[in-house]
Amino acid sequence: MATVRIEPEITSSSPVAARFQASFWRRAPANQPVKTRLIDLSHSEDDLHTNLRKKHRQYIAKAERAGLTVERLDSATDEETIASALADFHRILIGTGERAGFNTRPLGYYRDAWRAMAPANHVRLYFASRDGSRLATLFHVTCGDHAAELYGGATSEGTDTHANYLVKWAAILGFKEEGFATYDLWGEPTAGIAQFKEGFGGEPIELVGARDLVVNRAGDLVVRTALAARDQLTRSRRAAPPRSAISVEGFREATETDGAAWQALLERLPSGDVLHDSGWAAVADLDGTPARRFVLEENNELVAICSAQVRRTALGRSFWYVPHGPVLDYDHPDAFQRLQRVIDGLRAAAKADRAIAVRIEPRVERDTPASTLFDKVGLHRVDATLQTPDTRLVDLLPDDDALLATFDKDTRYAIRRAEREGVTTAVIDDPNDDQAVIDLHALVTETLDRANYRLPSLERYRAIWRGLAPAGRARIIQARHGDVLEASGLLILEGDRSIYLYAGSIREAKGETKRFPSYAAQWQIMRTAREMGSKTHDLWGVAPQDAGPDHPWSGYSLFKKGFDGRFVSWAGSWDLIVDPILYGLRDFASILRRRDP
Repeated sequence: MATVRIEPEITSSSPVAARFQASFWRRAPANQPVKTRLIDLSHSEDDLHTNLRKKHRQYIAKAERAGLTVERLDSATDEETIASALADFHRILIGTGERAGFNTRPLGYYRDAWRAMAPANHVRLYFASRDGSRLATLFHVTCGDHAAELYGGATSEGTDTHANYLVKWAAILGFKEEGFATYDLWGEPTAGIAQFKEGFGGEPIELVGARDLVVNRAGDLVVRTALAARDQLTRSRRAAPPRSAISVEGFREATETDGAAWQALLERLPSGDVLHDSGWAAVADLDGTPARRFVLEENNELVAICSAQVRRTALGRSFWYVPHGPVLDYDHPDAFQRLQRVIDGLRAAAKADRAIAVRIEPRVERDTPASTLFDKVGLHRVDATLQTPDTRLVDLLPDDDALLATFDKDTRYAIRRAEREGVTTAVIDDPNDDQAVIDLHALVTETLDRANYRLPSLERYRAIWRGLAPAGRARIIQARHGDVLEASGLLILEGDRSIYLYAGSIREAKGETKRFPSYAAQWQIMRTAREMGSKTHDLWGVAPQDAGPDHPWSGYSLFKKGFDGRFVSWAGSWDLIVDPILYGLRDFASILRRRDP
């Protein structure tokens, strides 16, 4: 041990604070807020209301008149509700941080905090909502008779409707009703937030801050040198060229006004799919890899788009990933020049972000002229892929009988048998139907659990559904026998291409008549996709063409092969190397990790 850092809960005016002026205590940068405000909850509600700034009282009353409501969640709330609520909390917090200029952590951090504090009921979550839409939030922890609001935020609509005022006032009264003695507004990170919190009254508090106790001077020197290097990296990153300063002709960061043109290009070009959809940004945020979106323009028209997910690494570095992109017309005569400009722009933007490399996995087929372009623009080919490398693409013929005739005989039999056994299907298109998402997740979890696959989270399914269903680009297909849901699948549409993204089913009990609900569901998925305008249906992942029965995807691949379609291998992966030295060290380290012990 080199150094012990403490941050005591002691005010700077306390007699004890003088003891921290001793020579063996060294003042250190504080991690926790040094200034805050404490509200004494022993006062009556009328007194607390009187202590509010006049504007705050007016805004709270206005929010109440506008029909905003407040909900409170604690350890007694069921896990599924909490999971959904934390996802909404994180979404609101990220937006607030981007506007106010403070950093936020991945969703998993706040989820872990909840799970750690919930067993002793030391955590609360408040929301202000209107018409079912959550607009403002606060995340609290408690200790003894003290409550503290650690995190909070509001959407743009929440700010306009003063939901942020209402939720804080409701939380103050809620903790008073629970019997807590003090309410800690927990820090003033920006001048605007300080002014906002000051309007709720309370006593301003200044703590003594952080102090270091040096235990080993040599070790302390090493630690301080490392921290200084980290701070230097952080400062240099902040001093990097602004995002708008990318000097590649026509290449720039996307803005909100590009939304319609982005989606139109994505739907028009065969190289685009859901992983570049604007609705997928919420999924990337949930995964802890927020997306940076870029466009290439020619004559004021978008000709290429690129969404790069950013994963942060140690010491302020990052690693970018472009899933199924960039999206451009690879058959165009200028495809090579356009791709080169996108790569040059990505290199400049990634360098400004101190990225080590950018992993690129385009949605182009292997051994095609398009696939050769990526070797020509100076990228480093890699063996591994993050997306499924192979799939089957089914041409959705306009006539049911003609389409059925392309399936193998066992698949046709299963579809007709399901109908004879009374299996019925339903198409869910209501963006607010959360139960359909829950049911889909449960069936997929059961299916993947049987195959020992990593289980996806319910929050991820909700993020996809909420991002795509309101725009009419997602459907959930259900197959039932009587009142029992036996199969369900998620259908995504991008232009004239549909994607079979997630699906699950139950198994009949031993000795029970087989009803083939998964075949009925897939048949309905294809017909629904065709009705929505799809011409090509992507079955999204199969085993390699030469894989044997021992391959973990053998069963799923056999099921999908029964629906015919063309086997397709995607071109693969390339790395755009930004920092060759760190990239080489990282590559060497990965090789060492793969060696047998």
